[in-house]
This record gives sequence, structure tokens and C-alpha cells, in this order.
Amino acid sequence: MSLISAIPKADDALESTLDDTLLTIFNTQRNNYLNHRYPSYEDRLDNLQTLYRLIDLHSAEIAQALNKDFGCRAVQETEMVEIIGSLSSIRYLMKNLRRFMAAQKRHTSIWFLPATNKVHLQPLGVIGVMAPWNYSVHLTIAPVATALAAGNRVMAKMSELTPCTSALLNRLITDAFDKDTLAIIEGDADISRAFSELPFDHLLFTGSTAVGKKIALAAAQNLTPVTLELSGKSPVIIDKNYPIEEAAKRTLWGKVFNAGQTCIAPDYVLVHEDKLLEFVRAARKTVTDFYPNGIDTGDYTAVINRQHFNRLQSLLDDAKAKGCEIISLAKTVEQTHKLAPTLVIQPTKACELFDEELFGPVLPVFTYNDIDDAIKQVDAHPDPLALYIFSKQKTQVAYITQRIRAGSTLVNDTLLQYLQTDLPFGGVGNSGNGKYHGREGFEAFSNKQATVKQRGLGHFTGIKLLYPPYSGLAKLMKTLIRKWP
Repeated sequence: MSLISAIPKADDALESTLDDTLLTIFNTQRNNYLNHRYPSYEDRLDNLQTLYRLIDLHSAEIAQALNKDFGCRAVQETEMVEIIGSLSSIRYLMKNLRRFMAAQKRHTSIWFLPATNKVHLQPLGVIGVMAPWNYSVHLTIAPVATALAAGNRVMAKMSELTPCTSALLNRLITDAFDKDTLAIIEGDADISRAFSELPFDHLLFTGSTAVGKKIALAAAQNLTPVTLELSGKSPVIIDKNYPIEEAAKRTLWGKVFNAGQTCIAPDYVLVHEDKLLEFVRAARKTVTDFYPNGIDTGDYTAVINRQHFNRLQSLLDDAKAKGCEIISLAKTVEQTHKLAPTLVIQPTKACELFDEELFGPVLPVFTYNDIDDAIKQVDAHPDPLALYIFSKQKTQVAYITQRIRAGSTLVNDTLLQYLQTDLPFGGVGNSGNGKYHGREGFEAFSNKQATVKQRGLGHFTGIKLLYPPYSGLAKLMKTLIRKWP
């Protein structure tokens, strides 16, 4: 029985076909790895260059496919994250590939000299990538590129909620790569279930915490190590003395980008109790400045589908029914699934949105009386994927970051940390497990093989002092006890 019980299963015949198809691709990649375990620098660079050209040359088609999947996906947002973000990730890997592949020297104890210690990063084998729908291109391409750079073969399962984009990327990848190196997998929840149960050498999943737990259970049956890029309620803490207009503008930008459908989007805001009204006014002005002609334009991205639109509207209805003040900052356009940026003032724990990750343009606003009160309110939730602090006081920033554990922290802005290619990215606790991006991503998809090399014949080594017979070693052993190793 499938461990991912929340995902409905296909009938036995269809399930067998799905499993066989995926297993065939997996075995093809496994055999390729076994026959060529350590691709050269030139081979890896060629794969990265091919992937780069593919995204660069077909960027317009990718934007059109995403726009069709979303109903309306702001072209500039697609360009910034999906296209430029993917190309930047690949360029970073190409620039640093030779350095990442080089063996790392490690210290050797005096007793083992003249031996040398090094760590070699070896390809793991076949890597599985499970990408979400919200940034379906970049969250496929970035980990795929990293796994290829590390010398692996890759199977990437894309979301069924972006079928046009998945089909396009599948076609492009199939034309450019052999399936024994890289394969894009399309399909519904049944295929996702079967995919997660393959015996990958490493599996990266990006998505919700609830599904991530089931993915980890499925992977555990094969002892497959996992990197889980999950979610969580990412807070914004605005210092009383920080200019509220600027804080509101930068926070609302992070919230309306991709209509809030971003794992590190600000989930809720904490403002000083004396600044609440000022923040609300600044937020309203910000949205008006961003969308002077309303949100039914190409600049504002739609909620991905009717189901998610209804979910968000239900959360707002529930909060309103429980006495919360709901402030819509624009006019919702229901027929195109464009939900207006909306503030929810001081929701209580009785509200459904208090604990649920929103993943949309809904922004709860809470007040605090001092920084310790703000920290206490953040502590009421599991560890966030991102923490945002608006403050000009270094001591206050340090005080907050030392008391709140988060996957990443950004001071005086939102979202930007994700696109820092040389920084590791990932969560902590309920918001994720493991890091990728930067060197950490290369290492996540590599086996860190420790290698000790001792000098050959005719060379004295300190360890020979420990050979039997053991008479006369009392003084040496006392020294070793103090200094070993």
C-alpha cells in the first residue's frame, strides 16, 4: 500500500503501467551512471551549457505557457524569477564548476604524517526532483542544473497544475538530452506517488509541509536521503522606528509578487501598536501605486485555479465571520481568479488563517508592544522558512535573529534571499530539511568521500611507532592519550 495515503491511487493495471514506465527510465539512468560514474568537467559543462541555451532561446514560449497555466502570469515576474533566475543559477554553476569539483584538502594529524587527507565529491547516481507549480520552471531547472553539475543523472517530476509548462519543458528537454541523462516526468498525483517511491540516490521535494512528510516516509523505505524545501508562516517584524511607508512598500511587494504564491512570501506582519493605522494607510497607497488601473491587468498574477481561489476566499469569510476587520486594497476580479491584496487585522487563533500557510495575497496584521512581545508571537508558530526584519538598529536585528530560528533571514526587504546564488537555501524544522543553492547544493547531490593517502615504500610514518611489539611504548602512549589524534 502506498505510504502517500493522501494521494488517491490508480487502479491496479494503470498503477502497474505507471510504475513500469518510471522504473524503465530510472533503470536507464542507473545503468548510465554505473557505466560512467564520474563525468568529466567537460561533460558536465556541456550539459549546463545545453540547459542554459534551452531556457534562453525558448524564454518567450516558456512565458506563454506559464501565462496559459495561470490564466494570467505577469510576464515581468516570469522573466525575473523563471528565466533570469534559472539562467543565473546555471551561470553560477558554470563559473564555479571546476572549483566545486576539486578535492578539498583537510588537516592531517602529526602522528599520521606524511599522509595527506582530502575530501572528493563524487556523483551520487540518480537524483529525483519534485517541483511545485508556483515557480514550476525555476524550481525544476535550478536543482536539475545543480545535480547535473555534480555529475548525476536526473529525473524531474513537474506539477500537474501547470500542464502547458510541463509539456513544453518535457519537449525541449527530450530534444536536447538523452533520457539516460535527464528526463522530465509529467502527470497527476498517481505518478507523483509512484515517482516518490523510486529508489533514488537523493530526492529533492519542494512543496507543502503536509505532503513533504509523506514524501519523506516514502523515501525512507529505500533509505533515500531527502532534501525537503517546504513552507511555513514567514513573519515580518517592523521596528517602531523604521519608516513605515518604506516597510509597507517592500512588504507588500513581497506579498503581491506572483499573487503571494511564493513559499517565502511574507505570511503575516507584526507592527508596533502605535503604527497600525499608519501601516494600513501605507499598504493601501502602495497597492494603488503598484496597480493604478486595478488588478485586472497583465501586471497582476492570477491565483492558479478556482480551487485555490475558493480556499483563500473561504479563509477570508471565516475570519470575517469571527469578527476580524477585512481590508481589501483593490477590487477582486473573481472570473479571472484575481484576488485583491487583502489585510486581515488582528486575527485570533480561532480563525483558520491563523495557523494555515496562506499562499496567496492575504496578509494578516498583528500588533506588538515591544520586541519581546513580537518574538513571543512568532514563537507561537513552527520555525518559519523566512524571517523578515525591518530595522536600522544592528543590535535589535541581532537580538531578533538570535531568538528566532528560521531557514533564512532578510533585513529591510523581502524575497531577495532566494535569488542569492552563492547562499544556501532551505528551511529548518517544519519548514524544511537540507539546503541547496550555492556550494551547499553541489554538496547535497554529492558523496563526500574521505580519502587518506599514505606515502609509499621507504618513507617513515609516525604510525609505525605503534606497531608491535608494544614494549617501550608507555611514554609514547601517555603522550598520545593527551594529543590523539
